[in-house]
Amino acid sequence: MHTSVLTDMPRPAPTTALRLKQLLLLAACGSLGFYPLLEQFIAPVLAMSFALAAMVAGAGLLHRRLRMPSTFILGIWASLLIVYVGWCAVAIVHGNVGQYIVTDSAGFLLYIGVLPVLYLLIRQNDLQHSFFQIIEQLSMVIAVLSVVLAVSFFVLFGPVEADSLLLVNAFLKGLGLSWKVDSNSGALGLYTNVAHLMMLGLALSLYRFSLARRRRELLLVLLYLVALLLDGRRALAIAAILQLLIAAPQLLAMLKPAQRLRLTLGAVALSTVAVVANLDWIQQRFEFTDSDVSSAARFEQIPPLLDKIAEHPILGGGFGTYASLRRSDERPFSYEVDFLATLMKLGLIGSALYFGSYLFGVMQARRIRDPLGLFLMSAGLPFFFYMGTNGNQAMSTDSAVFHIYLFLLIAFACEQRRAPAVAAGVASPGSAPDPTVPVLQTAALPHTLTPT
Repeated sequence: MHTSVLTDMPRPAPTTALRLKQLLLLAACGSLGFYPLLEQFIAPVLAMSFALAAMVAGAGLLHRRLRMPSTFILGIWASLLIVYVGWCAVAIVHGNVGQYIVTDSAGFLLYIGVLPVLYLLIRQNDLQHSFFQIIEQLSMVIAVLSVVLAVSFFVLFGPVEADSLLLVNAFLKGLGLSWKVDSNSGALGLYTNVAHLMMLGLALSLYRFSLARRRRELLLVLLYLVALLLDGRRALAIAAILQLLIAAPQLLAMLKPAQRLRLTLGAVALSTVAVVANLDWIQQRFEFTDSDVSSAARFEQIPPLLDKIAEHPILGGGFGTYASLRRSDERPFSYEVDFLATLMKLGLIGSALYFGSYLFGVMQARRIRDPLGLFLMSAGLPFFFYMGTNGNQAMSTDSAVFHIYLFLLIAFACEQRRAPAVAAGVASPGSAPDPTVPVLQTAALPHTLTPT
């Protein structure tokens, strides 16, 4: 019988100390995930929780005589540290503006500081299962907030109009929320920098549905898809579709041939009806020619970026570099064509290290011994498309948070792949069976930091 990686996660007996560490992990992950949306309120929680997390992780590392576990996370951390230090130096050599260097490279500070702290905190205290739960809870809260805001807008204002949009955005800004409501070719769009985290929740819900086929997980999948589409970014909608396409073969393999045929025909029929019924809106929203303002802005950026890349193709110009076309006076280094912008800043070598580290981390999911690896890859690979086609996302702090959470999910799942199978009902002391997975479980790993 198939076993699940999720049942292999260590679940130590609940104690007061463990509950405090779980609360600390929740505060750190939750505040980091919601920071772009609640910056005004959550900054103190973020700073305090990570200071405490660093102390706990550091104490655990000292207790283990600085022995580090064998994990691909270390290789990724080292590569990103090289990029940060090296291309800050390149930027200084080229005389880039200091503030631009700091702002443009801020995401790397999360990789260097947050990634190892969270990894050690979770691994040293057997909080792997709690971390998976926190990511799912974070995704659900984001999705519910998005749907509630959209429904509330239509209940209060009805059609999407300029006056109602201005009123809602002023109200949200007054609350201190970094959330913008806009019109996408006449439809509502909720612009936020946390929506992409729902791709992780979608991956985990698809995985759980593939195991137990529970209606709850299917409803969560639908909730995530609706919320991702509500975000309003074309790139995120395309990424969600790509995620479903990657996961589809595994989901279809669960069914009998006749069921697969009926489901496929039904999905094609429903998609066709939906497209035909909304064809005008789809053509307006997904227009990629010069007639679309957003697409035209991207086409306009390509020649200046290519000219700037040609000046320093190998090492680039460093963080904070910008081309002759400046999109913003405050952030001139920000461009929608972000892959070319990154190549301009990091050159061939730095870009290969940065993007290579991300793809290397995603592809580690192949080592996971059950289908969870495929579902995590279904989130990671489409996100690579999203962050290169959405303005200022390739090296942003928002993308760094997604990368960190995805790397950690993959790392902890990989560490369970050699756990021996045991009789049904066996679990770590003080733990309870997970009703969302098959009853056959595997023994929890011992509380140790020895290499796996």
